[in-house]
Amino acid sequence: MSAFQILPGSPIIFAENFTVRSYHVDLHQRLTIHKLCSFFQDIAGNHTVECGVGWDVMQQQQVFWVLSRMYIEVLSFPVWHDKISIKTWSMGTDGLYAYRNFRVENERGDVLIKASSMWLMVNTETRRLVRPGEYMENFPLCTDRLLDTDPEKIPPLEAPAYTELLQVSFTETDMNMHTNNVSYIERIINSYDFDFLMKKQVASFVINFIKEAVPGDLLKVGCQQVDENEFVNNIVRADGTEMVRTRIVWR
Repeated sequence: MSAFQILPGSPIIFAENFTVRSYHVDLHQRLTIHKLCSFFQDIAGNHTVECGVGWDVMQQQQVFWVLSRMYIEVLSFPVWHDKISIKTWSMGTDGLYAYRNFRVENERGDVLIKASSMWLMVNTETRRLVRPGEYMENFPLCTDRLLDTDPEKIPPLEAPAYTELLQVSFTETDMNMHTNNVSYIERIINSYDFDFLMKKQVASFVINFIKEAVPGDLLKVGCQQVDENEFVNNIVRADGTEMVRTRIVWR
C-alpha cells in the first residue's frame, strides 16, 4: 500500500456542465433523483481521474470506492433543457470514511441542490474495507460544508410493507460486479404508487448502503410511512439480508 500520486495542479473544486436531456426527466419534465445521482457518480469519478487516481489506477492498487451514505437537499429541480453546473470537492477522510460534497447550480449561479456523501474504500480481492487516509493523504481538499450534518445512519424499519421479489438484472450490475448505486434508488422510487408520484416530488433524500447485491440475488422493496410526507424504505434480499435504507421527504 502506498499513497496515490496526485498530479500537480489538480483541482480542489471540480466542476462539470450538464444539459438536462429528455431521458433524464420524469413526466413533469423534472430531473429524476436517480439520474441526478448518476451525475454525482460521474463527476466524482471524473474528479479522481483529473487528479490522476481514476479507476485504472485504483485497480492497480487493488482498491475501489463504494458509496456508503448520501444526503440530498433539493431546493428546486432542474427541468428539461436546463443547463446546470455541478461542483464537487473532497473534505478528506476520518477513519474508514471519505467525505465528498456536491452542489448543483443553474446558469445564473443559483444553488438548486446540495448533497453530502460518505464513501468507503474496498479491497478488490478480499472485499474487506481499508482505511482511505493513507491512500488519500495528498488529495486536494476543501473544508467548505454545504449541510449542517453528515448523512444520518437510518434506524431499522419496524413493520414495512414489501413488494414482490425481483432478481438483480444485467443492466443493474456495474463494473465491480455488484448492483449499481442508482439502481437501488430507481427500484425504491418505482415502488411508490403512480398517482402519488404524479403529485409529489422529492424534497430531501437520504440513503444508506449496507450490503452489496450481486447477480442472481432476489430483492424486494419495503416501505414504512413516518408522517404525511416522510417515508423510510429498504431493500431486502430473499434471505432477509438488508441491502439499503432510505429516508425520503416529499413535497
